[in-house]
Amino acid sequence: MAPAQPCAKYQYIVTAAGPKIVPVPDASSKDEESPADYNSGGYLPVKVKDSFKDGRYVVVRKLGWGHFSTVWLVNDTVTKRHSALKVVKSAGRYAETARDEIKLLRKVMDANPDNRGRDHVVSFLDSFQHCAPDNIHICLVFEPLGENLLALIERHKATGVPVSLVKVISKQILQGLQYLHDECDLVHTDIKPENIMVSIPDVESHIQAELSSSPSPTSRKVGVPPKQMTRPGVIIPRRPTGRERHVQIFDSQPLSSPLHSASSSPCTRTGLQMSRIDSTLNSALASSSTISKAPQNSQDSDSSPSTPELSDHSGPSSVMVSTSFASSSNDTPPTSVGSVMSGMMKLSMSNTDASRTCTCLCEDTTNLEEEDPALRSDALQRQEVPPTGPSLLSQTAPLDIHHHRNCSSRSSSSSPHSKAHPPTSPVSPPSPLPIQPPLSIKIADLGNATPSRKHYTEDIQTRQYRSPEAILGRSDWGYTADMWSVACVIFELLTAEYLFDPQSQGNLFGKDDDHMAQIIELLGDFDTEMKFGGRYSREIFDSSGALRYIRSLKPWPLKRVMMEKYLWSETDAVALCEFLEPMLVVEHRKRKQAREMINHPWLEVDLHSPELWQV
Repeated sequence: MAPAQPCAKYQYIVTAAGPKIVPVPDASSKDEESPADYNSGGYLPVKVKDSFKDGRYVVVRKLGWGHFSTVWLVNDTVTKRHSALKVVKSAGRYAETARDEIKLLRKVMDANPDNRGRDHVVSFLDSFQHCAPDNIHICLVFEPLGENLLALIERHKATGVPVSLVKVISKQILQGLQYLHDECDLVHTDIKPENIMVSIPDVESHIQAELSSSPSPTSRKVGVPPKQMTRPGVIIPRRPTGRERHVQIFDSQPLSSPLHSASSSPCTRTGLQMSRIDSTLNSALASSSTISKAPQNSQDSDSSPSTPELSDHSGPSSVMVSTSFASSSNDTPPTSVGSVMSGMMKLSMSNTDASRTCTCLCEDTTNLEEEDPALRSDALQRQEVPPTGPSLLSQTAPLDIHHHRNCSSRSSSSSPHSKAHPPTSPVSPPSPLPIQPPLSIKIADLGNATPSRKHYTEDIQTRQYRSPEAILGRSDWGYTADMWSVACVIFELLTAEYLFDPQSQGNLFGKDDDHMAQIIELLGDFDTEMKFGGRYSREIFDSSGALRYIRSLKPWPLKRVMMEKYLWSETDAVALCEFLEPMLVVEHRKRKQAREMINHPWLEVDLHSPELWQV
């Protein structure tokens, strides 16, 4: 007999519409870890000012949490700097995964430090065991990092991240992967926006400034429900001990990223969480720390930015199953970026185009001032007059990615240093210092990384970024599995939508069937040799090589997707396809590797572009 469910608690409140009886909010309803996970084998209860490793690491505040661990900002009393402390759950399977991750992290740290890609992989600093009264927890220490790319996508969910910035990020991801692949012989196996973090320059000064201005850590004391003993088909409730355990759960306060826009100030980061997918169907398994080496469905990430559409393959929409982020009728559900961000985005979206127009006008004004000092007064007068805001139609139109390029090209063509307008001064100006990109990223979460030929598991990659060979259950995958995921991430950065977001439809077909159908619709059919040879091949394809459960497909190639759905010009769509499609080759042996894509022409970017600094 199943144990009785605990009674729900309600409270009486008075509202403008009259009195109401509403449920009492529970700590587990907030976007923090569940109190039930503080039972034996779970999280270690940690409080501010707790110390680790004989007093070396002193807890300052909570950064975030994941399925495997909680993560804390700590003060290292030896180095006099701050670090990120990851405290892993104590159960044996989590401890084993943590030990594997430590081995991989040491391998990464001991590889070639002179490789430029090393700067784009998270730095591992220390590891140790912490002996609690009841359990032993493995702890890992990392450099502190800022937000993940999912937060960047959420901030640009109406238009997508500016193309120039995506190029900078893409180059750095490829450099980091080239380091992991060629120098470390590691396949990451879980590349996704949540596992790519923004690095913070001069991080110690940034942390000190943030600690001096941010609110003190807040927490709630909640009861820990007793752990249920389970047997196949039976749940055995534990006998009440007469004394309820409590735990203090702190609110996450991740570090803000000092990006170059007003929207990146710490006050707008209230809802940001650590790298974690909060799924409405599978939130217990979504993680910022590591993803369990478990059966395939354990890595399915089913969270959607908004209400998903079921893919019925009756039209082009079956390629990308997600709805527009800009819908004003749907609030953003809780994701790894807090729902509070949704309201801020709605308030700021109407100002986005106006601010970009102002940027371009200011850029042109600067060139006029440099070209003819006599025009400075006129230019300053024009700067004082605010530009007319865009019409409602232009505000709601899709992102015109060419606007900034045209502004940039016009600015460069009128530059006093161009061939058409040589400088009038006989003295050549000094060479400017190289401009650094507006941000630097680091690949994190190596808990699932594996050598290319000695796989720890064949069930790899989060659903939306999963490669065809992984979907089919093949065992001959290698470095190029990461490349497929990179292409999916780049598309998501550009559009704020998944490239592939498969859905199941009752007993008609499953997610693997829909996923493979979307791939064929976007990239075309592929060789029968590739279709077979996997554990799931016969479940997805019939003996003739046709999809077993989905027959009606509507091809929609990537070039047409960019032009018809996102209104890119043909020139820009072709250029993007030339970059992405070599990483989206279904035959994984023919797919391009990171070292082959690092110097692709599409990645070339003008660091003076105003668009690049619209972070």
